[in-house]
Amino acid sequence: MVILPKVKQLQLGLKWFLLFIAVVLSIQYTSPQDSYFQDSHDKLIQTYSLYYNHFQSDKLYYPGYDFDPNLNYFHLVDNLYIKCKDRIVSAFPIQFAVLMAPLLYIFPLSYLVYSSLLFLFLGFWILKQYYKFSFSLLWICYFGTYLWPLSWEYSEMPAIFAFSLIGLLPILRNQKSILIQTLAGLSLSWVILVRLDTLPFFSFFFFFTFLFLWKDHSYRSVLSKIVSLRVYLIVCLLGISLQFILNEILYDHIFGTRFLANLSGFKVSFAQRLEWFQSLNFYADKKIGFFAYLPMTLPLIVYYGKIFKAISNLKKSLLLSLILTILVIPFIAPNDGFNNWGPRFYTVLIFPYLLLLKPLYVKISASKNWKFRITLILIITYSFLLGIVGAKIQKSKTSLVKNFRAITKELNPDIIVFTDYLNLYSIGSDYTKHISLVSYTSEKNDQLINILSEKMKNKKIIFVDWHPFILTQETRNAMNAEKAKGGYPISHWDLNRLESSLEKNTSNFQILDKQMYRIWSGTIKGAN
Repeated sequence: MVILPKVKQLQLGLKWFLLFIAVVLSIQYTSPQDSYFQDSHDKLIQTYSLYYNHFQSDKLYYPGYDFDPNLNYFHLVDNLYIKCKDRIVSAFPIQFAVLMAPLLYIFPLSYLVYSSLLFLFLGFWILKQYYKFSFSLLWICYFGTYLWPLSWEYSEMPAIFAFSLIGLLPILRNQKSILIQTLAGLSLSWVILVRLDTLPFFSFFFFFTFLFLWKDHSYRSVLSKIVSLRVYLIVCLLGISLQFILNEILYDHIFGTRFLANLSGFKVSFAQRLEWFQSLNFYADKKIGFFAYLPMTLPLIVYYGKIFKAISNLKKSLLLSLILTILVIPFIAPNDGFNNWGPRFYTVLIFPYLLLLKPLYVKISASKNWKFRITLILIITYSFLLGIVGAKIQKSKTSLVKNFRAITKELNPDIIVFTDYLNLYSIGSDYTKHISLVSYTSEKNDQLINILSEKMKNKKIIFVDWHPFILTQETRNAMNAEKAKGGYPISHWDLNRLESSLEKNTSNFQILDKQMYRIWSGTIKGAN
């Protein structure tokens, strides 16, 4: 009799172990330590900045600041940083960086991306412990949704997933303990301030939850519910208020840096909003929308719509909040997520989608109707295959960083000058080991060489451009025509002018072809 519980414990441990191995291997396939590209890179440097400043300032780390205080060669575009008082700060909310920066006392910078495992398995454990998810559903939760692509890069998205699950425990699972209500209140306030785009979903959900309670019972029932959740609600409101105060003190605006940096994005035309509606919900410009990635969403909406009167009030609230959030987000978001694989603005909708899927999944799995079962398997397999496609794309980006690291290791430059900000992201987490700059014109090249001749004598410098065989002038012109909207083209340097200036101002001047790049290298002589 004693053996059976031990066998069950071993089986449970084995299931967790297999899930852990599968998740780790699926992440490791994309070389996450080389995944710091664009937003992921910028969040990494924001986190590093807190660590570098010993948590005394949120001033953004910029290795060229000493000789470039006007940020003429700074790589970040306008909506990724703001100038605040006497410093430059990241456009991303500081709360995630504060949470992660202490890890740098233990782990190397490039390994920070693996923190996603902590949040993923926290979320999985909560789903298993409190929401009674089976292990098959946990596999679907990860590999059958875009939670998988969101875990390949260093970002707050896995934390948003886990903390959202915690944040609604008092409502969805009727958890009344003071500890859980406190943790849930803190989690919910953190999620809302880190991702303001989660606010519509939570606002809708609380509105409908109390509306249905009032409608089906009485005003006293609503008050009684509020009283039972008083610790949860007070902690959540205090958490939001404290973060508002912090934002006001640091950035002169209660909504913080992300809101300020995105102000221009909120002013786009209605036609542009309609395009974003298409890309966020369906497909456009190589972006997979919510319904395209999770086609099971539509059958869920139809299924619950047909039995709407019979389902619980909480399911009604989840369903209506999910639908309305899908409709609202494209018309309040600052952009459509650019090149991410899976609509990150809908990260908060992954868990209501899973909670609504669970009863239908159990019902279909137990059904003898093979057509329903095959259909469900095909739909989930389709989402899984999308993840594989995304993994291939992600691996191509990480290989760019990995390959460029081999170049920097071989040449060991002190200063690297790139042709555009996207090219600079090839530096990855090695950004902190070199002075990495962007120069958009030949005039700026000349000015930079003059400045460095005065302040960086005997330092090795390389100028990096795409190899002309990789990026022909025709291709460059075509790409810049598309980039013209954003105002940040791939530079077209006057190479004769660059080479003449480097021959004059550097020693050991060389022109090298490495992988996909053409590189001009030399050691700065110093001012005469």
